[in-house]
Amino acid sequence: MTTEKFREIARDLGADLVGVAPVERFAVFAPEANPLAIQPQTHSVIVLGFSIPRGALQGLEHATADYTLGSGIPTTLSIETTYQCCRRLEDEGWEATPLFRQSGDMRRQGVRVSPDKPEPNVIVEFDFAAHAAGLGEIGRNKLFLTTEFGPRQMFTLILTDAELAPDAPFSGTVCDDCGACAEACPAGALDASTLQRVPLCKGQAAWYPLHIESCRVCRTGTTRLPYSTDSEPFRLGAACGRACVAHLEDSGMLSRKFASPFRPEKGEA
Repeated sequence: MTTEKFREIARDLGADLVGVAPVERFAVFAPEANPLAIQPQTHSVIVLGFSIPRGALQGLEHATADYTLGSGIPTTLSIETTYQCCRRLEDEGWEATPLFRQSGDMRRQGVRVSPDKPEPNVIVEFDFAAHAAGLGEIGRNKLFLTTEFGPRQMFTLILTDAELAPDAPFSGTVCDDCGACAEACPAGALDASTLQRVPLCKGQAAWYPLHIESCRVCRTGTTRLPYSTDSEPFRLGAACGRACVAHLEDSGMLSRKFASPFRPEKGEA
């Protein structure tokens, strides 16, 4: 199984984005966030991306139908595609562990089985993985941005002992630090006066600090995770997320183009 063969399989099965990172790039993490704590024989971390239709945001954009975003989340497709990709890898004799995004709140909810193992649950950082696999960067709004879709995608991971040729970590730029996300937030949850920085496998990620309690009271499209107490809400449909979509498209930063602008000028159909 080569990386290009796997990429072809994953795209045929429904993935829009496919990237591969060697597990060594995750050495910056302690065991409670390290893929090797889940599958010790991991060589490659595969990241699959699934686009969220731009039109799914319009019900929120016009404040007429909040449910349209939920209708556009590719939950069933991402589960089925990830499962089928794991099957194809295992058909070739390589073990494949599927991972879906979990709240960091789920860490340390169990009892470690031995002194050398972390407490359950081990939660891998998906945005770090997507950057390490060359798919994009974390923007100032703390949303992951790709050159194809901006913030409009969700990711799944596969841990495998297959030694696939890795992609280079993302080295381009999607976010131009315009501040539109912070300006759009009615709750002032994003502080554009400073930056929070965290290490990546190559370089650093930097974003505006997010005040989660302020974010949770926003009524512009945030979705709180029902099982999570401390994690931030899902914000693609919120004012900050939609402002990012509009700015990146208007600035020509994305490769995916549309016949009409996301936010038509007044009087423009």
